[in-house]
Amino acid sequence: MICWQFRPLNPNDNSGISTVEDNFANEERTSVEILVRETLQNPLDARLSGEHVRVRYNLVSVDRNSSAFMPRLFDTNCLNHFAAGGLISELPSSVDFLVIEDFGTCGLEGTFEDSSVDGPGENWNAFWFREGEGAKPSKANGGAGQGKITLYAASAIRSVLALTRRKSDNVELLFGCCRFRRNYKLAGDSKRWAKEARWCSTKNPEALALPITDSQIIDALKAELQLARGEKTGTTFIVPMPHGIALDDVRRAVLNEFFFPIRRGRLTVEVGNVKIDEHSVARLAGQLGINSRYSTEYRKFLEAAITEHIAVPATTTLKPGWGAAGKLSDSNFEEGGGLALSQQFGQGGLVSADFPVRIRKKGEAPETGVFRVVVQQYSESEHSQELFVRQDLGIDGEKRLRGSRRVVPVLALTFIDDLNLSAFLVAAEEPTHRTWNASRPRLTLLYDGAASLMSNVRNAALRLVEFLTPEGVRDQTALAPYFAVPEAQDSTARGGGGNKPTQRGGETQSLQIPPPKPKPVEVKSEKDGFTVRALNNETKSSFPLHCTVQTAYATTWGNPFSQWDAAEFWLNSEQDFPITADEVSNLVRDGNELRFDLLGPSSYLQVHGFDPHRRLEVQLQYRGLSDAENIEDY
Repeated sequence: MICWQFRPLNPNDNSGISTVEDNFANEERTSVEILVRETLQNPLDARLSGEHVRVRYNLVSVDRNSSAFMPRLFDTNCLNHFAAGGLISELPSSVDFLVIEDFGTCGLEGTFEDSSVDGPGENWNAFWFREGEGAKPSKANGGAGQGKITLYAASAIRSVLALTRRKSDNVELLFGCCRFRRNYKLAGDSKRWAKEARWCSTKNPEALALPITDSQIIDALKAELQLARGEKTGTTFIVPMPHGIALDDVRRAVLNEFFFPIRRGRLTVEVGNVKIDEHSVARLAGQLGINSRYSTEYRKFLEAAITEHIAVPATTTLKPGWGAAGKLSDSNFEEGGGLALSQQFGQGGLVSADFPVRIRKKGEAPETGVFRVVVQQYSESEHSQELFVRQDLGIDGEKRLRGSRRVVPVLALTFIDDLNLSAFLVAAEEPTHRTWNASRPRLTLLYDGAASLMSNVRNAALRLVEFLTPEGVRDQTALAPYFAVPEAQDSTARGGGGNKPTQRGGETQSLQIPPPKPKPVEVKSEKDGFTVRALNNETKSSFPLHCTVQTAYATTWGNPFSQWDAAEFWLNSEQDFPITADEVSNLVRDGNELRFDLLGPSSYLQVHGFDPHRRLEVQLQYRGLSDAENIEDY
């Protein structure tokens, strides 16, 4: 029998609202980006040995009246429960489905006849019957077991179906689940109902919900949803009635979130009829324009790092114990390694260094891990750019190079592929998988010395850059040509005729300080933001101008921009910080910075969303693009 299994609570069960998805509420990502990140991370985790992972996204509409499988999915009873749970009370005549298929993976392995079984490899139970814990191996990109909530949240009926073909037994299983936001009561009934309802082959709520194996209903679902599953192993996730999802947004999210593993040849993604693989990803990412999260130069740097520094030995290796000192020195490198690294870096080349670390699990002997840092100087950039990549997953919430006060901006990649170190970092990750936290309970439970190891991984690129580049020094002689040197003139000369001024070294010329050059732009404060506007008195030839705006709330002491913290505000959020602009291109949001090009004398960019009760500090730097002329700060 194929039906929804709804379960009434017994008097001892708790009621309330699920809080798991609140962990994703403050993400600096759209709901589509979060969904793509989770649904591509999982197939990379489940990759079969030696297999190339392929994932396919598609949107399909099915006529409910002519469908063979939908009458088994939706009936009057389930609609009554959906309505009571605050979802929907009736279905449209045509129902949309978001289909996400992965290939080259093992499928949802493990037992499906006993939900109490857990442990590594029990992915079926972990996905359908666990919350807040996973069953992934140590190499996995995620371990919190919370990302699957993003699939449910993408559905108007908070439901997910999955058709999986498993590598271990080649069995094909169909199952579904609805996760209500809260417990609910049916009209005229005092019973409380569970937040989880399952679409399965078991109607009795006292019995374990078992998957559907009926080939007739499975074949009908495959045909009507236009699945490419065939006989290939892997899992197809199906989101009924997705809301706010367009394939163009999915494609953009794929290019921004998974550029690295796709270009590395580890992943191919098909979005509708667009294929994104190692041969097309750079071209497609370049077409994003201002919607690209990474600049063109940084994507080229990542490509060079992949081809020249990932599958080959590093330029040099540091000695064990390098993290004990606050700064790196020549003594931290193998003989001559530091000098060779500096010379190659100074000539503009990509260089890489392997950093060995000790990982101490509680009650076990220390293990050795290693990670690699790749850096290159890029003087044409306004600031340094960086990315942490662990097991093909970009951890882009970690920003460390902003703390560097160096003359030359750099491009940096911290690449972690070591299994021991990856297991440590999985335990340190926040549920969103974008930042690490050395205070996570799971991390402190499993490891000793977590804070020190975390600091070493986070700051390795920063330490390497500070070793390779000179410190910034203020130019104290910039105005010297415009002022007389005090020693060059003697105010008096002694003699019989009395004191009269004399001058050494002949006559001096009185140099005129040049008048200030008019600024081509202005910054105007708004109630909850600011406006950058080109001045109409400038000629067209003055443009385009490349602008970098840095923002921070005023502080009582010190430099507010160096004290900015992402907890205060995050300009990457388009919803919290809306921008209106005209004749502006190449807009990039980056933490507390905005980078963009003003194209003409009538260009402007306006930002809102800051706290109107706090003083906002805004610093603007700009330069002409035609001759790369550097122009003073505003």
